[in-house]
Amino acid sequence: MPLAVVPILFALAILVTAVSGVWLMLNARSVAALFRDRDVIEPGPGRPRRSRKAVIVALVLFNLGWMSAVAIQWASWEGETNEMVVPDPY
Repeated sequence: MPLAVVPILFALAILVTAVSGVWLMLNARSVAALFRDRDVIEPGPGRPRRSRKAVIVALVLFNLGWMSAVAIQWASWEGETNEMVVPDPY
């Protein structure tokens, strides 16, 4: 595996986490509606809610992103990434 693969995967995991986290914060009303079991409080005026499927996809991406980032960081702390990276012969 080339030397740049591990940092690129780490950056990609962080990017996925950040983008999905921002999307979830901007659509907090939709996230709250997903976990609400009854409509006791009516939502006020605001942007329309996103679909249930879109919120679930964003939650899955957010969780996969941070778990991947932690796993990659943990692997690098343990030195496993040093064994995965093989220098290219000249």
